[in-house]
Amino acid sequence: MHIDLDYFYAQCEELRDPSLKDKAVVVCVYSARGGDSGAVSTCNYKARRYGVRAGIPIRQAKNLLKDLDPRSVAFLPVDEPYYARISELVMSILRKHADAFEQVSIDEAFMDVSSRCNSFDDSVILARNIKQELRGSVGLTCSIGVSINKLVAKIASDYNKPDGLTVVKPHEVNEFLSRLSVGKIPWVGKKTEERLNLMGITTIGDLARLDAQVLVDNFGRKMGIYLYNAARGIDDEPVKDDDRVKQVSRITTLKRSTDDVNDMLDDLYMLCKDVHKSIIEQGLLFRSVGIIMVYDDLSISSKSRSIKHRTNSIDEMFKVAKKLLEDAMSKGKGIDDHRNIMVRRLGVKVEDLMEIKGQESLQRFM
Repeated sequence: MHIDLDYFYAQCEELRDPSLKDKAVVVCVYSARGGDSGAVSTCNYKARRYGVRAGIPIRQAKNLLKDLDPRSVAFLPVDEPYYARISELVMSILRKHADAFEQVSIDEAFMDVSSRCNSFDDSVILARNIKQELRGSVGLTCSIGVSINKLVAKIASDYNKPDGLTVVKPHEVNEFLSRLSVGKIPWVGKKTEERLNLMGITTIGDLARLDAQVLVDNFGRKMGIYLYNAARGIDDEPVKDDDRVKQVSRITTLKRSTDDVNDMLDDLYMLCKDVHKSIIEQGLLFRSVGIIMVYDDLSISSKSRSIKHRTNSIDEMFKVAKKLLEDAMSKGKGIDDHRNIMVRRLGVKVEDLMEIKGQESLQRFM
């Protein structure tokens, strides 16, 4: 599977401020020069209907939207820390559904589900469950492509956006690819597409009819062979779990929404147990403990705290997580000043990880 969060930055802004959903939302990277100097990072689909797209100057985007009522347009600055918190929550949800998991950016990931799905019908059920969980738990939509390998799955996820689900079974691969433009192949940029078009190649089907040597002669060995294989849906690259585990986390939906710490302590301890089990199995020590809270309005906040020495103690993990939760809910205030908003989902994470082997060696040396 390839999971692609729809217009991620702009959708995060809609999540934070639901009134934006009826507006053309443009998230921008403003330059240090001030004013409208800078470029568009992303935008929602309403803005895209008027020609706004990532990478164009902010001034150009404003010009494209100048005929709209100013009250129906929102230009917002990029808020990377906020988007990272939401991405972290999404990836923790996705990871638990995968045999192997590879996050490739803040808003997309590959999942190998071969072991847990006996058929493509099973994978469709899983994909729908994932979409439902992300919508219900986080409030975001995503587009999912399901197929025989990473290449075709990625192309499929882009086929029916937003909120799409496209399944390409083995016997459908050639027909599915053949009618698409060559620009839909990952890593084929505008210049390569233009060169192919000049050769009379506009669709992937056209590309599949070319001899490998012709492509190598025109694009070099590496790119030529890639294009030859991609046109036939060939991709043997596995979904690669990151060898360096950066974080272990678990999240759960509370039996009922609450703002009472005591109501959450049993769930908090069970989450710590699950995280603890995972780090013991992987032979890891942690130095940072954090909590994640999703509120009834689907806003998200998180808080972490470092400890003096790396450890794998569940008691230490629970003690720090409990203190973070108590601080967050004290005086009726959440981490990001959420007043009178009940907690719907609760998570625990550990970071700043290190393999236990090195620590044991050091202890033996001492």
